[in-house]
Amino acid sequence: MPTSPKPLCATLAPDLDWSRAGTPASTRYDDIYFSVDGGLEETNAVFLQGCGLPERWQDRDIFTIGELGFGSGLNFFAAWDLWQKTAPQNARLYFNSVEAYPWTRADLHRAFSEWPHLEPYTKQLLTQWPGQVKGLHRLHFGNVTLTLFHMHAEAALSAMDAKVDAWFLDGFSPSKNPEMWSENIFQSLAEKSAPNAQIGTFTVAGHVRRGLAEAGFNVEKKPGFGRKRERLQASFPTNNHGAQNHEAKNHGAQSQDTSKTQTHPPILIGGGIASASIAKGFLRRGITPILIDPDPDLSAAASGNPAALVMPRLDLQDRPESRFFLSAYLYALTQYQTTLPPLHKGITHIAKSDDEQKRFHKLLAQQPLPSEHMRALSPSQIQDMTGLSLPCPREGLHFPNALLIDPKAIILAWTESCTRIVQTASSLTKTNGLWSVYNKNGEILAQSETVFVCAGANVLDLLPLSVRFTRGQICWGKTDITPLTPLIYGGYAAPYADGILLGATHAHVQAGQDSKTKDTDTAENIEQFSVLINKTITETTWSARASVRVTTKDTLPISSKIEDGLYVMTGLGSRGFMMAPLLGEALVCNALDEPAPLCKNTSNRFIHKQ
Repeated sequence: MPTSPKPLCATLAPDLDWSRAGTPASTRYDDIYFSVDGGLEETNAVFLQGCGLPERWQDRDIFTIGELGFGSGLNFFAAWDLWQKTAPQNARLYFNSVEAYPWTRADLHRAFSEWPHLEPYTKQLLTQWPGQVKGLHRLHFGNVTLTLFHMHAEAALSAMDAKVDAWFLDGFSPSKNPEMWSENIFQSLAEKSAPNAQIGTFTVAGHVRRGLAEAGFNVEKKPGFGRKRERLQASFPTNNHGAQNHEAKNHGAQSQDTSKTQTHPPILIGGGIASASIAKGFLRRGITPILIDPDPDLSAAASGNPAALVMPRLDLQDRPESRFFLSAYLYALTQYQTTLPPLHKGITHIAKSDDEQKRFHKLLAQQPLPSEHMRALSPSQIQDMTGLSLPCPREGLHFPNALLIDPKAIILAWTESCTRIVQTASSLTKTNGLWSVYNKNGEILAQSETVFVCAGANVLDLLPLSVRFTRGQICWGKTDITPLTPLIYGGYAAPYADGILLGATHAHVQAGQDSKTKDTDTAENIEQFSVLINKTITETTWSARASVRVTTKDTLPISSKIEDGLYVMTGLGSRGFMMAPLLGEALVCNALDEPAPLCKNTSNRFIHKQ
């Protein structure tokens, strides 16, 4: 019988003790985070040298490290530094690290002061640090990608979709943290290991040696570091994987299966944020995709509004999709802000009913996002924040890092290096492993082993999917009343171009219909805002834009593999700019057989199976 979901709360705090000389300690486990004889020296001896690094990555395009116990991030920084100094040109490092009790940004900053020579790395981590948010978080640092699993080790290993070349087992002492050194953990390590994977760890506890050996590892003791007489190394023989060649998978698209060898650039169909997100993923890896869309400036689709809100979707229950929404939001914030400055930073959400106000109270009590991302606002604070006199005394939430962005500028920035074909894709066929994309005249526009369909409201022209369509209209103009910050209240209002932008109507329509603007919809948007402020808005001219968005019955997106070489991303609804960046990264990783940025249970329960 399935259990009821638990509340989605923040991760538990690590309970740090800074009173010991040379290293912080965990009061939860009564153990230190790194050796008092030198944390970096211990990392080098136990983990880097213990896993045969840097020699083992010298002939690799991609190398994957798995770690149990991120802690202060010291092992990650040491690996990153060594990679930068010794890795082959254009190679990429994936570092997957598990931490059930992530540190706050303030505690990390305090720890980093001990390693000033690592500041070029530590400053970059602090900028992207997700904080105490449950789930999986992907962070990019050039040719190094850190994926954090903020969950307990057994759940994290079950969720990890990767084959690991080197394991850093850096949990607290087995006697004080036995669940990180259990038989289930050792079996999971074997299941996630690539051929010839190696393990480095500080402990030589008998049950650890036996457990690793029973899981299939060859185990040996080595001289220890500092006050520890011995440490442990282990390797995973190639023949434990039978005929499966996971080593080839870790080289991205260069798999030994010649039917999957990519000889043509990937094709993206569609000019919105879905295609742009996938394009960004490929371009990050030095792969230039082909983008097919009939609009020369990529502004005709639903992603072409003059402004877009990037807001979190917050659920009360701890479900796979709930964690995904948090991860996607944090990932999107970084991706947009490292591309272009936002139009505005910070968004206020006013409760539109007493029930929604009660829901806000529950969210604040559970704290799925830390206070730096979400905080309560009283009615008077809302008025101060927005600069509006609001007659309804309801409370609200403020999201200091939520963004108002310029969609067209983002999409153009993410796709400017793509090869462009300015035509409409009308059909697809596959022959001998190669997909052909045709226009309405039956002419081939492009061919590739891999095609991504992101055609928005025209998706049914190419694929038979179970989707719905909704029409939304926004309007903007110069007004006598403008909020100081973007505001959500059932509709939304945002400062825009020395005036105000209002949205959005919502109506179910047939595919591709009703994209012309309507005066009645503009009036509806104005009326909704006028009711909020209890004042009539005076203005001479309103501009408006309508578009058709794709949704699904359960409001979850479709972002999946249809068959070999054919992918789709659609059904993003009104949350496309929040969800698409992470979904795009996930599809690119799937296509290239690289470590995934989504938990396996998220993919299984959340990403639609077509």
